[in-house]
Amino acid sequence: MLVNIKTVLTAQEIIDKAFLRASRIEEPYFPKKVDKIKREVMDRISTIEATSAPYLRKLVRQFPTLERLHPFYRDLISLVFSVDRYKVSLAGIDWCAQRIEELSSHYIRMVKRATDAGEALTLMKGFYGRFASLVRSQQQNLAFLIECRNYIRSLPDIDTECFTAIVAGMPNVGKSSLVSALTRARPRVAPYPFTTQEVHIGFLTRDWVRVQLVDTPGILDRPMEERNEMERKAVLALRDIDGIVLFLIDHSGTSGYTVEQQEGLYRELSDILGKEVIRVQSKCDLSSERRERICISATTGYGLEELRGLLLERGELFARQRADQAARA
Repeated sequence: MLVNIKTVLTAQEIIDKAFLRASRIEEPYFPKKVDKIKREVMDRISTIEATSAPYLRKLVRQFPTLERLHPFYRDLISLVFSVDRYKVSLAGIDWCAQRIEELSSHYIRMVKRATDAGEALTLMKGFYGRFASLVRSQQQNLAFLIECRNYIRSLPDIDTECFTAIVAGMPNVGKSSLVSALTRARPRVAPYPFTTQEVHIGFLTRDWVRVQLVDTPGILDRPMEERNEMERKAVLALRDIDGIVLFLIDHSGTSGYTVEQQEGLYRELSDILGKEVIRVQSKCDLSSERRERICISATTGYGLEELRGLLLERGELFARQRADQAARA
């Protein structure tokens, strides 16, 4: 799962925010006017540093390290943004924060040595100008990170550490009805990149076992040849999620698709997703016969408890395997 990245400010917004806070600094009475002005100048320089440098460093920490991301999210991000540009932008922001800190320390030392108020004020203006130039030098990096942040926030919040059943099948075979019936709750809706569709995410829980169901209306319901390259790659990213595929097949004839069309999609998804595909006959209450080993009806509830039990058993096995791997690491 991705972290929530806070708002990325533009270069001018960072400058304005720092200058505004500095402008509010006013020292109390000092016996000598020069001492008062020098103290105000040093405090304003320190305030600008404290407002900007920690923000920039926090910004860098907020963005995920791509190498440490789950492959699902790494694949989706790399579809849009250059990995090298991503790293260079973050490095540039980190460098800027360091230079601001160094510049602040340097100017404060010079202000301490100033012999009159005019010299102190001149040094302050010099710092202001160099600070603004430093931040403006990162405008392109900040603009790029704003785009990255907006895209990352749009990615579906799928729990990549949880055993997942991806629900697939032709339109109108009962995918959404199944997820709602199994989870007994309204699924969470999230957009999916490069499509106009959304995924529906629900969870099954029993004691400490948790299984994630991802319904893919409009995503895994047509042949790959009907998609553009970016859509195909976005679909292929689903291969990285640990779990299985529940492929719903409707033998009742009410979905509007022939069995042959559904079988074609089944074979294609079995090949491209690279994970176990479990066939589930849906709408068995409308079918004249049961042709699959697992048959369910989201309307009558037939077969749902058995399917729920199967998924929870697989989820428990997955969790135990993960725990064993962590213990051996």
